[in-house]
Amino acid sequence: MSCSDRNINNIVFDMHRGSTLDSHRLIYFAGQQDLDKQHKLVEELCLGYFTQGKYIGDREFLVESAKKVGVEGAAEFLEDPNNGLKEVKEELEKYSSRITGVPHYVINGKHELSGGQPPEVFLSAFQAAAN
Repeated sequence: MSCSDRNINNIVFDMHRGSTLDSHRLIYFAGQQDLDKQHKLVEELCLGYFTQGKYIGDREFLVESAKKVGVEGAAEFLEDPNNGLKEVKEELEKYSSRITGVPHYVINGKHELSGGQPPEVFLSAFQAAAN
């Protein structure tokens, strides 16, 4: 067990921390091949991360996931750390510039809520979005 693992009542939580940049670069790359492949790759990465305890920063896991969904050339693409970097940074800037808290919700593309909010705030935002 590494120093980042936690053991509570015989349940081991593997607390991997690290960069998700390669996964974002790979998702971008998959989208350049086919949007369906991109969606399937995101599903595969989430499945592995959330249900199988895979480490999202592990190059082997990323390449294996890409192969499963038919993304070609993933290993070669990831070898150059500059591939997709500009596009990922632009995407992050575009979508995160107004985020001031986590979680962050965008309702109907118009109304935004950041941070934990009471139900009344959501109800109000949903009503405003419906009008």
